Amino acid sequence: MTKSKFIIHYLMLNKTSYLLAIVCIFVVNLLQVEIPRHIQLAVDLLNQATLESKAGLLENVQWVIGLSVIMVVIRILSRMYALNPGRITEAALKNDLFHRLNRLPTTFHERYASGKLISIINNDLTGIRLFYGIGFLQLFNILFALTLTPIWMWRISPQLTLYCVIPIVIASIIFWLGFRKLRALQAQRLKCLQDLSEQLMNYLSGIDLIKNQQMGDWATGEVAKVNRRLFTCTMKIAKIQTFFMPILDYANHFMKVLILGLGGYYLLQSHLSIGQITAFLSYSVLLALPLMHLGRIATVYQMGMISIDSVQSILNSEVPNTDRLRMDDAERSSLRGSTLVVKNLSYRYPNSTSEATEMVLKNLNFSIAAGEKVGVLGSIGSGKSTLVNCLNHHLSLATGQIFWGDKDISQMSRHDWRSYVRTITQEPFLFSATVAQNVKFGAKQSAQNNDHLDVQQVLKLSQLSDDVQRFSAGDQTLVGEKGIMLSGGQKQRLSIARALLTPCDLIIMDNVLSAVDYDTERSILKGIFKRIQGQSLLVVSHRVSALEYMDNILVLQEGEIIARGTHAQLLESSSYYRETWELQRHEVESLT
Repeated sequence: MTKSKFIIHYLMLNKTSYLLAIVCIFVVNLLQVEIPRHIQLAVDLLNQATLESKAGLLENVQWVIGLSVIMVVIRILSRMYALNPGRITEAALKNDLFHRLNRLPTTFHERYASGKLISIINNDLTGIRLFYGIGFLQLFNILFALTLTPIWMWRISPQLTLYCVIPIVIASIIFWLGFRKLRALQAQRLKCLQDLSEQLMNYLSGIDLIKNQQMGDWATGEVAKVNRRLFTCTMKIAKIQTFFMPILDYANHFMKVLILGLGGYYLLQSHLSIGQITAFLSYSVLLALPLMHLGRIATVYQMGMISIDSVQSILNSEVPNTDRLRMDDAERSSLRGSTLVVKNLSYRYPNSTSEATEMVLKNLNFSIAAGEKVGVLGSIGSGKSTLVNCLNHHLSLATGQIFWGDKDISQMSRHDWRSYVRTITQEPFLFSATVAQNVKFGAKQSAQNNDHLDVQQVLKLSQLSDDVQRFSAGDQTLVGEKGIMLSGGQKQRLSIARALLTPCDLIIMDNVLSAVDYDTERSILKGIFKRIQGQSLLVVSHRVSALEYMDNILVLQEGEIIARGTHAQLLESSSYYRETWELQRHEVESLT
């Protein structure tokens, strides 16, 4: 979407409100230029002592009061119709941005840090809100004021009107020079805000490390550097706004001096009356506000244009074509309970070289039938996590490598594929909410509406219910940001409970039992086996004890499957598996 299409698209969201606002703004400005005309007539009648002049004076005063009251009411309406769309557009854009961010692939989030995205959603959307709100209001205020007021001034004295234009033209040229410099500085300021937000997010995420390693002075210095750049840029903007933006206001004051000087001369020459000079001064006041607001609307316009560029960097980012697809209910149902088939799966990260030695996964072949429980054993660096990220379509894959039934998952949208598969990672992310809310997060609506007993069931299956009962508020206990109030094992068990709440076809557990003891591990696995009867399970681990009861086990080393079979078969056929089993068994015996 181009910038012009973007602007028009969000203008059309509130087209009725904007049209009513334009009508109201025009009426307000029409009433504003009519009031000085009645003031002129009233002043010219002051020197007359006839009954007719008194009646005319009273009538013009009544007109001024009546028009002023009407103008106040319509001005309120104009502000309502013009300013509310700014808030509506901001809310719509936040929804659109979050929807797009939720669909963009991992490669996008690798390029844009979270702090920068937060800055765009907060700071840049504020600029867009002002652009669609106060910017729209002041644009038409200035347009109508600078159109109608000079016409009414021309009616009184064309010569005096032309003289008044001279300081405005000179001031406009100076103003434009400052305006051009201001735009570049506004873009630089928003960039500094994004950098500061990104840096603060990074340091706050690692605040414990910064404290433990006594890196506070260093972190403070780094933040101060970015903050200094922001301060310097902001001060440059302030200087331009101080010296260039008020120039139109100064021109308006000079215009008043011209009106008094030349108007007095024309009065002596009997070309103008006192009432006409009074009206002329009133019109100069009407010109003062739009001229002062011209500087403000220029700033709002610049911020809006720059902010639209930032927002479009998200909205215009390409969503993979497959992620735009959605299967219908019939097709989705037909794939329920399918077999996962992996054929010659090889993977190299995009930033790697083209050499074969850089392949992380090499020609993997295996399948997981409906209800089958498969384990993957491998040491650190064997490619386990890469395999998981390929299976759950977190990484972009070539076609013809992973199939769900007869459907290539690379040709499925990630949304559709993840309705069949649910992944439990070794580093679970918990939200700053209650235990129960974290369990229900991401669950289907039917699961969220289930009663309290279902949450308790999955907590019990994940061996977390005893811990939760000891909490002061039970499952309503707040876990803190990223689950800071829980231990590593409790976090992992809570993530398991979350995955068990909503049934799916395949559960992938990526080394999620590493932070629990062996007895708890066996209890959790038994509970999972009981809960997911008929569902497929893939357990990835470097601990043999977690895979002992699997139907089939794959041994992964340096991205290749070097052995496969049941636990008993691998103890006989694979020296690597047998040595790992004996080493870990001795560790358990030494601990007991």
